[in-house]
Order: sequence, then C-alpha cells, then structure tokens
Amino acid sequence: MRAFLAIKLSENIINDIKNLQEQLKKYTIKGRWTNKDNLHITLKFFGEINEEEVSKIRKIINDISLNFKPFYIRLNKIGCFEGKDNIRVLWVDAKNDDRLKLLHDVIETELSKVGFKKDDRKFKAHITVAREIILVKSIEEINNLHKLDSDYFAVSNIHLMESKLENNRRVYKSIFDVSLKSNK
Repeated sequence: MRAFLAIKLSENIINDIKNLQEQLKKYTIKGRWTNKDNLHITLKFFGEINEEEVSKIRKIINDISLNFKPFYIRLNKIGCFEGKDNIRVLWVDAKNDDRLKLLHDVIETELSKVGFKKDDRKFKAHITVAREIILVKSIEEINNLHKLDSDYFAVSNIHLMESKLENNRRVYKSIFDVSLKSNK
C-alpha cells in the first residue's frame, strides 16, 4: 500500500481552507484543487509499504506518542513549491509549528532506526491546497490581499494514511491513528 503519516485538520480549518480556495480561484488560470477530504499535514511520506512495515510504524508511533502531549497550531500564510512552468504545489503553512517540527524530527529519527530512509529535504509543515497551478498574481500579492487568521487547532493524533486511486480520484483512508498522550 502507498502510505504516509499525517495530521488531520479540524472541520473549522477545512472550511477556512475551502473558503480560501474559492478566493484563490479568482486569481487562477488553471490548476487542480485539493478535495476537502484530502486536506492534511504530511509528517512522513513512505511510498509503498507492506503489513510488516505497518506494524513497525504503529509500534514506533505508539512509543513516540508517550512523549508528546497535544498542542495547537494555526494557519499562517500562502506559499508554494515552484515547478518548471507553473506552481507545482500551492500551500498554506502553519504558525507556531515548533512542536510540529520536533514531532517530525523524532518520527524521522526513530523510523530510521528500523530501516526507513530519512527524508533528504528540510521539513516544511504545510497543507496542499492546489497543484499544477498558474496564478495571475504573485504569492506576495495574494498574501497581502488575503490575511489568514484561522483559529488554533489541536494536533492530538497521528494517522497512518493509505493513498489510492478510486474512479480516477486520489482517496486517503486512515489505516490507524495514535493519540498523543504525554503527561509531561
């Protein structure tokens, strides 16, 4: 199965992003918008994994969860990963994400001890809102027009998600989730 670790978003945050997507469409020539059911923050992408690896991941995430208590973050600003001819990924990033970065780093370290490759790229906590997009305004102009002022939302669970194609649509299904539990 093709899988990744993720933080799911609250319904309020999903609605904020859907409203933002509607506003951004005004400045778009073309692009593919992320379905509301697929909005999340990726902590670790695995690619193809098997059942034995799922068990290893579950054990490690259970162990990690004992050292993290739930914390809060909020949406910050719009940004992008550039492509050759367009914006490959248009995203919203998170404010107050130091705990999220620490969680990511611990996950990377602990999973690498049982054979999972560490990601070479620097972690950027973000929520993908669109792909292969062409805008008529710059990201800076859009950020000046649309100040994000979201509510804080809880990071309280880590989900292992399966990614598959159904009817030519990308669908994400939770395989398991683990609550952050620390009393520290």
